[in-house]
Amino acid sequence: MRYEGLKDILDLAVRLQGAHGGLTLDDIEAEFSISRRTAERRRDAVDAAFGPLEPVDRDDDGKRHWRLRSDALRRLVSVSAEELAELGAAAAALDRAGLGERAAMLRDLAAKLQATLRAESQARVESDLEMLVQAEGLAMRPGPRQRLDRGLLALLREAITTCRVVEFRYFAQSTRRRSWQQVRPLGLLYGNRAHLVGWTEWAEEPRLWRLANMSEARITDEAFERDPAFDLHRFAERSFGTFQEKPVKVVLRFDARAARDAAAFRFHPNQSVEENEDGSLTVRFEAGGLDEMCWHLFTWGESVTVEKPARLRRRLAAMCGALAAHH
Repeated sequence: MRYEGLKDILDLAVRLQGAHGGLTLDDIEAEFSISRRTAERRRDAVDAAFGPLEPVDRDDDGKRHWRLRSDALRRLVSVSAEELAELGAAAAALDRAGLGERAAMLRDLAAKLQATLRAESQARVESDLEMLVQAEGLAMRPGPRQRLDRGLLALLREAITTCRVVEFRYFAQSTRRRSWQQVRPLGLLYGNRAHLVGWTEWAEEPRLWRLANMSEARITDEAFERDPAFDLHRFAERSFGTFQEKPVKVVLRFDARAARDAAAFRFHPNQSVEENEDGSLTVRFEAGGLDEMCWHLFTWGESVTVEKPARLRRRLAAMCGALAAHH
């Protein structure tokens, strides 16, 4: 048997210990980009060095999952300056977006990780971290800066995990009016703006509630049962951005000048990409939210052509015409 590199085995051991639901061989193959046989060897090496591995009982996919519980890893796992710098950069990006509570949580996490460093490595890591922070920055990007009520994110997360109805005053953009709403919270979506996904008694489907438009939120004593069939990721993938509309099949063609940039761009999680003989690129996906598609496609200028659907092409043309007339 060929022994795998020590770092590869340690990386897998860390993932197996951190995965509460365990990992399958398929997970190991995909995450480390290795073959099934190599995945089996690494799993067995972790079992021999740090095990025994524990099987995890799960009925959702019919596959065998393994998890590791070992104190032996504690002295072997280290935190690098680069990893701490990434946490700092992510916190700064959240600050820019107005999500200060999430930024504070990342900074707290970074401080806790630094506190676990051994004394002999702490000075070196802190020095490297200071250099990285000075050498890297965030480019200024225009976008909404949300102002959320202090404690709102923590309150909503508690309501989601405890399955309690939340009540809040909500400012509706369309009517410019405020009203009290009671919502069964299902999850949070982060994009250009943060939204709560939740059910109300007067809607047939989950709705989106902009966090920046909420005030005076509180958790009620009313409990609800979460629908086990609801999947937040599938719900989000129905739309381009956050607008929820009936999904349509979209076909976009980018000319040869923009093909390389478009190939590196992720328009939708379920997109397919096809290179054409003339150097152009065709992107296909299915989603709702035509207005948000138009706002984005406008930034590609004449390099993109909407091939399908026709109503998206008409909507984009109408928006461009109205903007030209305005200016």
